[in-house]
Amino acid sequence: MNNLFDQTTTLRQQLSSIVAAIPFGVVVLSDSHEVEIINSSALDYIGIDDKTPSDIIDKDYQDTLSYVPQIIDKYENLIVTGKRASFSLPFTSILNELDLYITCQKMLQGTLFIIEDRTEKKALLYETSHDHLTQLLNRQCFEQRLEDKFKESGTKCTSVLAFIDLDRFKLINDIAGHAFGDEVLKRVTTAILSCVRDIDDAARIGGDEFAILIKNCSLNRAKDIVKVILQKVENINLIHSGKVLNVSLSAGIAPIEPTKYHNASQVINAADTACRLAKADNEDRIHIIDTCNGEYASYLKDTNLLNVINNAIANNTFYLVAQEIAPMHNNMAHQHYEILLRLKSEDGANIPPNLFIPVAERSRVMSKIDRWVIAETFSKITPELNLSINLSGQSLSDMTLATFILELTQRYQVNPEQVTFEITETAAIENIEKTKDFISSLKDNGFTFSLDDFGTGLSSYQYLKNLPIDYIKIDGMFVKDIDDDEFSHAMVRSINDFAHTIGLKTIAEFASNALIMKRLEELGVDYAQGFYIHKPQLLTELISEKQKKNKALYSIG
Repeated sequence: MNNLFDQTTTLRQQLSSIVAAIPFGVVVLSDSHEVEIINSSALDYIGIDDKTPSDIIDKDYQDTLSYVPQIIDKYENLIVTGKRASFSLPFTSILNELDLYITCQKMLQGTLFIIEDRTEKKALLYETSHDHLTQLLNRQCFEQRLEDKFKESGTKCTSVLAFIDLDRFKLINDIAGHAFGDEVLKRVTTAILSCVRDIDDAARIGGDEFAILIKNCSLNRAKDIVKVILQKVENINLIHSGKVLNVSLSAGIAPIEPTKYHNASQVINAADTACRLAKADNEDRIHIIDTCNGEYASYLKDTNLLNVINNAIANNTFYLVAQEIAPMHNNMAHQHYEILLRLKSEDGANIPPNLFIPVAERSRVMSKIDRWVIAETFSKITPELNLSINLSGQSLSDMTLATFILELTQRYQVNPEQVTFEITETAAIENIEKTKDFISSLKDNGFTFSLDDFGTGLSSYQYLKNLPIDYIKIDGMFVKDIDDDEFSHAMVRSINDFAHTIGLKTIAEFASNALIMKRLEELGVDYAQGFYIHKPQLLTELISEKQKKNKALYSIG
């Protein structure tokens, strides 16, 4: 027994001598999280300069590592919880400001920490491949690893890319400051690392954007992993000035499919696209890109079109055309023209309104466009013209638009009686009270209003009595079939009769031939609009024609 004790003592002394001689720091924690082994280098590196290794043996890990809380954080959240068997982390020594690197490895019994003084070469290599704040891979290194995985995938989809974006991160920075924001990013990093494996790659690829290459993983499994990350982040309690700041994420997932994409950058764009779609969804903040049905291609098309729209807003390159709304009964008291918006692509091709207007509406820029149209029209209107201007549903919710219109009226000395504003029935009934107030405020100043696409709503007649409008535009879907469809004929007649009963004038859209015009005249419709009457022409050309005509009349007189 004594020999065994002596052998054990000798082994421990030899081990202590070996550990002491090792040119890097060594710390071994027991399964009960107490220090079993530590050398002088480790004490120097972690900032303990007033104790010897023997003083630290059997001490609790939190006391020993108190000067390096980032190591405690990783140890507790990754090793103790069993999420990972190892981690690596660079840190700076408090006493001598050495750039150090710690590697932690769970052993069969206990946990081993190796702390090394990194060479300049290692430091440079690490710094060029990792994000300084989070110590995750940086974008350049991540894209290279993703490209490598993309090339080796062949035709099989065995890995998944997750793109994660912090919601309202700019607001957090604005409210609590950038130091607080940095802490948020670090906590999110820990949440990500606690959910991914050693074989996976995690990166910070933007200010508040993260990406994870999840290898050998199905789409559904990847979604489950990302869902746990989102839940962990939501459980982070961050308090600023006595108030809890909520942190949340949105995530997009894309399969790495070489048959669908040309390179790794396109995979990142697809995952980014999915993330943007997730942000637009108020319920499910994780979106898997649908590569089979062209979701990514469709989104790219919309994005490119939105860029054209934004450039047109910034550079004033929209243009206006006008189409006549003609009286049906030789009454020229209010012949007027609808203002229509047009847009050209960079190569000069016309982009149909039914393509760019829905994109503008989805992107919430229609109110900006409406303001441009109003300002452009008011700046060009002449006494010879009565014009009708379309307003989107977004503009009806803009509480400052009426003031904007009245200010332009004064600036350009516009006669309000020359201007009619058109609003769609659908937009009007979305918020009937706001619409009513908006219309009333401008009608008090002399403007008139027309309700467009009337007849498409399920409760058209019920809402009509609440809106102080002047005209009803009968939906073209009924007008175009009025000559050969009894239902369409009956709808036009019903709408026209009802409008006249309550004192409103009617306008029929899509008047495309003589037979339609004849039926409209028989029904007593007041105005008609369509290619048969007048094809849209440049507003500037129309104004020039009107002015020349007036000059000719004056010269005859």
